[in-house]
This record gives sequence, structure tokens and C-alpha cells, in this order.
Amino acid sequence: MQTKVPSMKKIWIIFGLLLSLIILYKAIFGSGSLFDSAVTRTSSDGRDKVFHDDTTARKDSTSAQEAASLGVLEGNYATKADSIVAFALQRYGIDYEYGGVTEEGFDCSGFITYVYNHFGEKLPHGSSEQAKLGESVSMQEARKGDLIIFTGTNPEDRTPGHVGIVITNAPKPIQFVHSSSEGGVKVSKVEGTLYQKRFLDIRRVLP
Repeated sequence: MQTKVPSMKKIWIIFGLLLSLIILYKAIFGSGSLFDSAVTRTSSDGRDKVFHDDTTARKDSTSAQEAASLGVLEGNYATKADSIVAFALQRYGIDYEYGGVTEEGFDCSGFITYVYNHFGEKLPHGSSEQAKLGESVSMQEARKGDLIIFTGTNPEDRTPGHVGIVITNAPKPIQFVHSSSEGGVKVSKVEGTLYQKRFLDIRRVLP
């Protein structure tokens, strides 16, 4: 009995289907996921928030090399703010950990607490508490060492949910170092990103 050999057309159709399935699988479950992983947890300030890998924030990230080129890692620390910014940037790449306040991993406000406590500035852990510290200044007056306060991932909820440390002085566009659920400790910018919509306040906590 003669075995029927599949035609080349059928082989190419099967190959195409398999390739499509592989691409779809990688898109859903791989590093290029089409869906953000999300989980609702109680934040350190006692309120429930949704934390997730925000793909819209990826484009505002700055590489470690670019962060070093900002001129704060050269050892010329004229002010306490320079020292704080340099110390914070030297933690670049440390993993995000919900509730974390050590170099094993930080959440956003835990990173702030850790950095400022290192320099004798006792800041509470919790974005809503940190949003009350010091005095409010305008974005045009922002300088190194100020705290920058954002909403959580939902810009419509105008309550504090994320915080970072400003690492640039006006009139340069604001860049800040923070611990993000997307990438851990990193540098981001405000202008032209989702953070511009999420922006709430600048808090000056240093003299």
C-alpha cells in the first residue's frame, strides 16, 4: 500500500500555523507580554492599590550609563543633595520588592526612606506620608534632592501612589530616580511620558 505524501502547500500551511502559535505564545507569556501582570495589595500607607508592570513607562527609562553621565557620580558632591542623588543612583538596578526597605529590594517609598535615612534624614515609609513632608514647590523650581510625587498607575485617582527623587536642577527637564515595579531602581523623565499625567507635587525636604 502506497503512503500518501503531504503536498508542499500543506507543509507550508502547517509550518505557518506552528510559527504563528510560537509568536503568539511568546507575546503573551514571554518578555514582550501583551498583557501587564497586575495584583491588588494593601499599600504601605494602608490603602489598596493596583501595582502592575506599566509598559507605558518603559520608554521613559534611562540606562545606567546615561544616569552616570548626569554628572553626579564623579565624586564632586558640593551639597547634601548631590550626595543623596549620587547614593541613590549607585543603587541603580536593585530589584523592586513590595514593602522593601533594604538593598534586597525596594518599593517606591521604601527606596526614599532608605536613601534619606542614610544621610540622617528620617523619612517615613509610605507615599502618602512622604507627600506631606517639607514644602511644596513648583516644577519650575525643582532641584536635586526634592521628592517628586505621583498618583498610582491610575492618573484619575489623584492621591499619592508613587514617589521619586529629583536628580536634575532647573531649567533642565525633570529626571528622577525611583524604584519601579517595572525594572526596579531606575531613572525616568516626566515630560512627554505617563508620569506627566500622574504628576501631583514637588516636595522640598532639604534646606
